[in-house]
Amino acid sequence: MTPNDLIDLGAVRGAYGLKGWVRITPFSADGVVLGTVRNWWLQGTAAEELLVDEVKRHGDSIVAKWQGCESKEAADSLKGATIAVSRKDFPALAVGEHYLSDVIGYRVVNREDFELGTVSGLRSGKDGARGAGLQWLEVSSATGPANEQTLLIPLVDRYVDSIESDARAVKVDWHADW
Repeated sequence: MTPNDLIDLGAVRGAYGLKGWVRITPFSADGVVLGTVRNWWLQGTAAEELLVDEVKRHGDSIVAKWQGCESKEAADSLKGATIAVSRKDFPALAVGEHYLSDVIGYRVVNREDFELGTVSGLRSGKDGARGAGLQWLEVSSATGPANEQTLLIPLVDRYVDSIESDARAVKVDWHADW
């Protein structure tokens, strides 16, 4: 049975080599969950459980070998599918640490206690000047259907002051008119 708490963590980009290894682009910069958890779910037309034998970091990608994928052709046929992991299988974090997927649905409040909206998603991208991977909070703010807008707030210490799990809030240094 497919778990109801699957979190999308990466996208299959195709084969890596000739023996069924698959190249995956993680949706987060570190890919720590994909590197730790061995029960993955392949999401395409239907969800399929994968038993991962081996995972390696390869530049900005991850390469993985799982049971049942034994050839380059089999690996290439998975291109475009999404890799997900059950949230209950995520490794435990230290106090004060958070998985970004957990902040979806949190309120976003600035230093003036003005509610900017709700975290509706996360985005990753490249900073062309430095080539570093950036992550952004996608914040949906709505004061009515005609005024709905999306804010993108960089996930860096300069703008994100704190994540408060008990209050389900993200405190930011971000003005309402930016």
